Amino acid sequence: MMSPKEIQKLREWAPFPIVVTLILYFAPSFLIAPQVENLETTGKSFGSLLKTVNETLGQRGKDRLYRARFARMTQEMERLSKWLPPESYLPTLIDQFNSLAEILKVKIKTVVYGFPLAVPGGQPPRVDIRLNLEATYESMRSFIQSVESLPSPLVLTEVVANKDRTFSLSVQHLVKP
Repeated sequence: MMSPKEIQKLREWAPFPIVVTLILYFAPSFLIAPQVENLETTGKSFGSLLKTVNETLGQRGKDRLYRARFARMTQEMERLSKWLPPESYLPTLIDQFNSLAEILKVKIKTVVYGFPLAVPGGQPPRVDIRLNLEATYESMRSFIQSVESLPSPLVLTEVVANKDRTFSLSVQHLVKP
């Protein structure tokens, strides 16, 4: 059994466990509430930062694709630049027309050429050439096939057969800008 002095001490100390219990019960809300608010703020900040990072990674991927596309286009432009002759090649081309006409028994009456002032968007510069020829149908077919097989970038745009055994041939000759 306990002595009266011990019981007295216990009674003096009795409010202490109740106070400790109350402190432990209410303290988490006082201590944890600011931490929860900080956690929510940090979560929102992290969410916006994560969104920004994802957008940046997406943009980096697009940039890589654009760089690769630009490199391919640059290579293609260099290849075309090597393939397209300069405008100064025109006299040589007309000489080739004359040689073909002589071989295939086609008489070239006139040659008219011009440089279009306005080239539609996306098309390379060109020289428009119009040939007025006198020939038989068979020799004209051979001449057209020979012109198409020349190693120059030529595009036949029009062939007109007239009643008097004459033909008009329109050709576009692509040149370097």
